Amino acid sequence: MNESTTPSPGKKAPLKDEVGLLEVLRLLIETEKVKTTSDLLKYATQYGAPEAEERLQVLEAENIPVDLAFDVISTHLRLLEYKRNSSLLASCRGIKVGLILPMPPHLPDLFVPVADVTYLEPSSVGVHFHVEGAIKGERECRAKAQEMQALVFEAFRDGDELYVDEAISDVLEPKILPAEIRLIAHLRPHSNPKDVVLKTNTEVSFI
Repeated sequence: MNESTTPSPGKKAPLKDEVGLLEVLRLLIETEKVKTTSDLLKYATQYGAPEAEERLQVLEAENIPVDLAFDVISTHLRLLEYKRNSSLLASCRGIKVGLILPMPPHLPDLFVPVADVTYLEPSSVGVHFHVEGAIKGERECRAKAQEMQALVFEAFRDGDELYVDEAISDVLEPKILPAEIRLIAHLRPHSNPKDVVLKTNTEVSFI
């Protein structure tokens, strides 16, 4: 699995997590692969980030230096992330949300105050905190997932693909989930030995 975060030339990722572009651009600037605002625009276009692309087109036209352009786009995309996350959480208010473990301890804190949360623990591997009343076991979690209106899970992204733990993939099996269910991924920075490609017909949101 290739862990490079640099987008391939001419290739646009269908999974729109534009804030992830910031780390890509920062790395390119630090390694001097990007030296102009025009270069920033080129990589934003390849990455598939329309918000960043539109803002960088304006900055390039105004001949804004690359360091300042990065600062501007960084602020813009972080504000976008805040608004998107707020909207995403608001859309989960009062609905049934399944939190598939393992996940960072701070992530449930976002959903518990607004949603009807159920913890799903298809495998105990990697789970670092105990949750009273969690649904345990792959079969039990698959059955309970069918009752949910949204599912939140951890994933690793490599290029166009999302990778999840094999046990999580079984819970996210498209054939057993309602067609209208929402899938919400929290990206982790590394792959795991038992990761498999997530196969889904549902658009994935990011938080």
